[in-house]
Amino acid sequence: MLWGKSECWRSAVRHNFVMGRIFIQLLLSALFLGASFHVSVAESAAGIVEEWPNMMLEARRQWKSASKDKKRETIERLRGQFPWAWDWMMQDFKGGPLRWFEGADSVDLEKSAIGRVLEELGAAGAEFRVKYEQLASNGVPNNDAAWLTLYAEAAQERRRHRLATVLSRAPRIVFAKYRTIRPSFFAYTEGQSDAQHERHFLPGSVLCLLEMDGIYGKTRILLEDRTGAIRDPAVSYDARTLLFAWKKALNEDDYHIYAMEMETGKIRQITSGLGVADYEPAWLPNGDIVFASTRCVQTVDCWWTEVSNIYTCDSEGRFLRRLGVDQVHAIYPTVLDDGRILYTRWDYNDRGQIFPQALFQMNMDGTGQTEFYGNNSWFPTTLAHARGIPGSHKVVCIFTGHHATQAGKLGLIDPALGRQENQGAQLIAPIRETPAERIDAYGQRGELFQYPYPLNEREFLVAYAPEGWEEGRRGDARFGIYYVDLDGRRELLVEDEKLPCHQPVPVAPRPLPPVRPGTVDYRQKTGVFYLQDVYAGPGLAGVPRGVIKKIRVIGLEFRAAGIGNNHSRGPGGGALISTPIAIGNGSWDVKVLLGDATVYDDGSASFVVPARTPLYFQALDEKGRAVQTMRSWSTLQPGEIASCVGCHEHKNTAPPALPTIAQRRGPQELAPFYGPARGFSFQREIQPILDARCVNCHQDRDEARKLMQSKYNSKPSGTPNVQRAFSLSGAGNPDRMARRQWSDAYLMLTASVPDAQGGYIGNVNGQWVRWIGSQSVPGMLPPYYSGSTKSPLMDILEKGHYGVVLTREELEKIACWIDLFVPFCGDYEEANLWSQDEAKKYRHYLEKRRRLEAEEAKNIEALIRALAAGERERVNGGY
Repeated sequence: MLWGKSECWRSAVRHNFVMGRIFIQLLLSALFLGASFHVSVAESAAGIVEEWPNMMLEARRQWKSASKDKKRETIERLRGQFPWAWDWMMQDFKGGPLRWFEGADSVDLEKSAIGRVLEELGAAGAEFRVKYEQLASNGVPNNDAAWLTLYAEAAQERRRHRLATVLSRAPRIVFAKYRTIRPSFFAYTEGQSDAQHERHFLPGSVLCLLEMDGIYGKTRILLEDRTGAIRDPAVSYDARTLLFAWKKALNEDDYHIYAMEMETGKIRQITSGLGVADYEPAWLPNGDIVFASTRCVQTVDCWWTEVSNIYTCDSEGRFLRRLGVDQVHAIYPTVLDDGRILYTRWDYNDRGQIFPQALFQMNMDGTGQTEFYGNNSWFPTTLAHARGIPGSHKVVCIFTGHHATQAGKLGLIDPALGRQENQGAQLIAPIRETPAERIDAYGQRGELFQYPYPLNEREFLVAYAPEGWEEGRRGDARFGIYYVDLDGRRELLVEDEKLPCHQPVPVAPRPLPPVRPGTVDYRQKTGVFYLQDVYAGPGLAGVPRGVIKKIRVIGLEFRAAGIGNNHSRGPGGGALISTPIAIGNGSWDVKVLLGDATVYDDGSASFVVPARTPLYFQALDEKGRAVQTMRSWSTLQPGEIASCVGCHEHKNTAPPALPTIAQRRGPQELAPFYGPARGFSFQREIQPILDARCVNCHQDRDEARKLMQSKYNSKPSGTPNVQRAFSLSGAGNPDRMARRQWSDAYLMLTASVPDAQGGYIGNVNGQWVRWIGSQSVPGMLPPYYSGSTKSPLMDILEKGHYGVVLTREELEKIACWIDLFVPFCGDYEEANLWSQDEAKKYRHYLEKRRRLEAEEAKNIEALIRALAAGERERVNGGY
């Protein structure tokens, strides 16, 4: 740990004398601080006007005869010594500095660049305009330093005007320097010590403070760790305390939250625990902390990597508990002016995984979890690093990709203009056309932005790399800390040629958002959903009133570890599925049937559900078949009452104030679906029906194999006879890739076949059963799109098949199975073909999850006691 008042200097002046002076200063700094020799460019620009023009002209005189290596060395030397001037040339000189080196025969480039600066300065550039006209009228040649001297003088004056807001409102800026993390998916940055697969940890990092001194600044090291990683600075509302995440070693430590007193540099650790990563903290208005954490012990559905969800605790690390119970990553929480938490949530229940990385919001006690922007959109592929703009309902963020890093294009989101696709999305810096594009790795070409911090609606601090990725994303991008405005004007504040600079945050007091009373009651185990009118909104467009009789409530359970895999393909993309519980194209996750709620004649419903449980809903007709299904999820906190207008209603519309039957009758308990709440298992729910009704005839396993081969194999073994009764038995078919054993009946009904990539893949538009498919599009689908209402099997069974007539219960169970996206397993361990080591691995992570859940339960009990004793106000958690 390092704390000191010494300054890291970067040369911007005389090459020999000054470089010697800088080395002495660095040596003194190292002796005083124990610091490394990383140098940040953020210091007085003495020498830009005096030295830079002549050095540039001398370099240009030698340019044509220089080798490629010598040219590269010259570029690095000049850019390193005069970074601001180099960045100015990138902005103002057509073709940038390299074209200037090549264009030694004309003064046109200099004239054009100076003209651009003077145009922006307007009346403030009158003095420089006179000098410009004198140079032009006197015919001063381009090899005279006067042109570049004038350009530097004018550019410095422009910088003074551009940075007026920074100097007045954010003269002190904390930032982190570290290697750019480059995972296969933008959110895999946890680097967990016991990671199951993908782990990213690049040691060597510095936490720094930039202090502006005039229009340039000085950088002070707050903390340096050559063998660890420091990231995610967050400044308290009174600017006295700095939060950050710190991982000190690859295997012996994980990211945890720390706090530093800005005045003294004193550091204390807030969270702890080997095998869990806590990172991306943000201060809440009541002094608590919200952050991302892997304490949920899940792996993503489409790979093997750890999942992070949103957690909270107080400033001492007490009462640590989970706020979101999400399928995959929920990351980068920040706090809006009104106290709401804004964050990025990856959301792909029953749809393709590539495009839905939308912005979500919640209250600071975890209530009110709902979409903020883009959850039914192809575009933007991913919205990340979002922060609310002070005094505005807009947010600034980056538009980036799925298989991408946490970098992309700078944009604004205005939900008042709409909440999907490009309705409220605007690319900025500069403002330009923003087409709704369908691109996986969006925003990875050309200039890159990260971690914007809004100063107002027009001006931002941001990590910026003008030239984008080095070596096609294999190397670092040269991120520096910049001032940027809406139109793309920019000024470099600090950079380090050795370590990229990230995450600028002003160290300045800011208004405290209102602290709303907590409504969560942790003594309760349930919450209530109220639906005003299921027919309101586009979700059931065209469906006559009276058709919807029930709302089915389904819980989601998520995998603790990745074992085995198969694949899915469809209009939403393609994917690997780890620890699959269905054939490819089937359900991603275990579906837990919780029960049904009655929809009254006016379309209203109100029902009690388990709290802290991810839930989704299906609108059922009188036969128990899904007319519409929710391909996302909602979570309530204990005691929370949530309401919605209708089915996928627009969030910018207000409901009519009408009394409903559901209001008069109050919340109803869920009616069980033919038994207690349970994970839906084909073997337990459907196979007994088939055994009793079908297998007396349907037992020909040879015919079943021929059917599979005939559909997908160019050389089937024999000719299938669809009149023969193919097997619907529960006999197992081992799937070595998925590490499961599927039954004959399951593979036949789902029209599944061996996939070229391994495992079995189902046909979502098969001969008997049709379902939407796990690679469906991100946008809302019309009612009756697919499922039991479109499956020929249901018509056959309803009419009776060779004298076999099923009961209502049997028909509803089969319809339910189809509408749940044909799951096979009711839990992640059912029908497995795991080795002893694989079973041991799964149990290990499952036990780890249960241990952390037990710790969380104790934290909640402690919170309840503290509230009862009056030791804590009823905010951000209630009881």
